[in-house]
Amino acid sequence: MTPLPLKTRLIFMRGAVKMFLFWLKLSCNITHKVHNIECIDPNKPSIILSRHESTWEALAFHAIFPMQINIVKKELKLIPFFGFILGTIESIFIDRKQPFKAIKHIKKKGTQAIKNGFWLIIFPGGTRVPPEEPTEVQSGGLMFAKQVSVPVYLVAHNAGKTWPKGTFIKQPGIIDVYIKPLNNIENKNLKTIGSEAQAWFQTPYQPNPKEIQNNVNA
Repeated sequence: MTPLPLKTRLIFMRGAVKMFLFWLKLSCNITHKVHNIECIDPNKPSIILSRHESTWEALAFHAIFPMQINIVKKELKLIPFFGFILGTIESIFIDRKQPFKAIKHIKKKGTQAIKNGFWLIIFPGGTRVPPEEPTEVQSGGLMFAKQVSVPVYLVAHNAGKTWPKGTFIKQPGIIDVYIKPLNNIENKNLKTIGSEAQAWFQTPYQPNPKEIQNNVNA
């Protein structure tokens, strides 16, 4: 165990990720743009339900969103160095083969993380999918999000086009990250929430013509 408090470790993580993103820009010409970031309240612990296409978002979210705890599959512990880093920042490891035990673990650890002021990052699809493939939204993360009284945001992106799954080769380009508040979650059943999330992951918010013109004139 490190003697440094978790917030300090996460500050180091944020700094390392920012340097990594800068290196990606210089070496691979990969940049990113975040749409609708103004909709979040950085001072209020929240939950992000994100589409998962690449390793990029698992890293970049530490630079984009407030201090956070990731919910990840336990197999990632075995990856040299990367698994150590995930453990150092106290990621919540779950066994996807035991869903009921995983949900119980998420509830216990996730509730504590939120009480301590951290955000939670959940990939409700459970695994990475290619850019054109629909995300199969599982109920575990949705169930927890529904049970806690904190803001919930959907996040979609196209990171898989520049950093594809299963290959070291990266393609230059702009990664667009889209954010949408998931409202009235307490009044919806899990099936409705899952359908809404899955549909939006495929057709996320697009800038309107006025916004595009403002960006051009900026």
